[in-house]
Amino acid sequence: MSVTTNTDLAEAPETTMPVDPGPFDCMPELLAAARVAPVVRIPYLDKHAWVVCDRELVKIALTHPKMGKDITLVPDWMRKPGLMVGAQPPPEYARAMIMSDGENHARIRRVHAPVLSPRNTERWGERVAVKVEGFLDELEQASRGSAEVNVVTDYTHKIPLAFISEMLGLPPEAEQRLRGITDIMLYSSDYAARREAIGGLFGAVEDWVRNPAVLRDGVITGLLASSDGPDAAVTEGEVIVWTLGMIITGYETTGSLISASLYEALRRPAQERPRTDEDLRAWIEETLRVHPPFPHPTWRFPLEDIDLGGYLIPKGAPVQVSIAAANRNPDEGADSFDAERQGHGHLSFGLGAHYCIGASLVRLEAQIAVRGFLQRFPQARLSTGTAVQWESEWMIRRMSVLPAVLT
Repeated sequence: MSVTTNTDLAEAPETTMPVDPGPFDCMPELLAAARVAPVVRIPYLDKHAWVVCDRELVKIALTHPKMGKDITLVPDWMRKPGLMVGAQPPPEYARAMIMSDGENHARIRRVHAPVLSPRNTERWGERVAVKVEGFLDELEQASRGSAEVNVVTDYTHKIPLAFISEMLGLPPEAEQRLRGITDIMLYSSDYAARREAIGGLFGAVEDWVRNPAVLRDGVITGLLASSDGPDAAVTEGEVIVWTLGMIITGYETTGSLISASLYEALRRPAQERPRTDEDLRAWIEETLRVHPPFPHPTWRFPLEDIDLGGYLIPKGAPVQVSIAAANRNPDEGADSFDAERQGHGHLSFGLGAHYCIGASLVRLEAQIAVRGFLQRFPQARLSTGTAVQWESEWMIRRMSVLPAVLT
């Protein structure tokens, strides 16, 4: 892990990745780009972004002390309206967990840790199980009048959206509003619409935080209690920004994981699907390995020139790590799911100080949702009349249509 200004270092070769969202699966292109070199550059916003693809170099980049993540390191040219990084507020207002370093990051994690404690995670799991049963009842009812269902819209994304809404204490009518906003924010190719959606989400959360009478008891009211008085642990702005982060990471990524897990099950005969709890845990881990919801997670910015595997990454350059590539052996293709691998060594939740604080809860939600579906509909299978569809770009990826016949 060396830092250097050696001009003999190689320049990362240029290649391309799909940087605009669309109705396609980005994974084959991401893996093809990763085969060009261990570190590559891609055209991005009329400049370049660096992408670390080699597994060992990804691990170094994720833990490198000179790879900063603080919001103050984002260059002005990346603050384009409609991009999530451009929607981050100034640090004097609030820092998000994923865009902070050092003591700022440690303090934010300390405040969040009690919410995601093992005891609370177990309690959250009980609430997820209740919601899963309710949505399975609805799915069973809907299937009686239809030859097929879209498991994504009719089941998988309903679960984390309903759960995160309850966990945060949002009013019941918030769920549908959040679904529409986040779909546009993450997957629309219309940057004006994305900018409007980001503003809409910020405005909605701001209203809830500043007018908490509409809220149920939950994480937001708990954070607000910590923001009151002269010894306040958090500010109102932080409550708003942290709530936004929990909505995005707690809803979209979990829904994508559940969808991909069921996709891998439904495309196989019933006897090859997970049966025991141990099977199910292995299945979820392998899904995380092959289908990371964020193929390229969050930005990093070198604090000085860095030598990474003989390649120069200049100070201040925007850097992404390819979780999609790092999770696989070099000879693996996009379609490489094998439950016997048990997801061994995947990096989908990150590594080091920024390891996903909600990883245990995400795993638990996915296990409950997948187990419930397969037990309720043991003969379910992919529809032969409708194709599976994906939505993605280089940093996000999800299934938009998972057509299934349930009986």
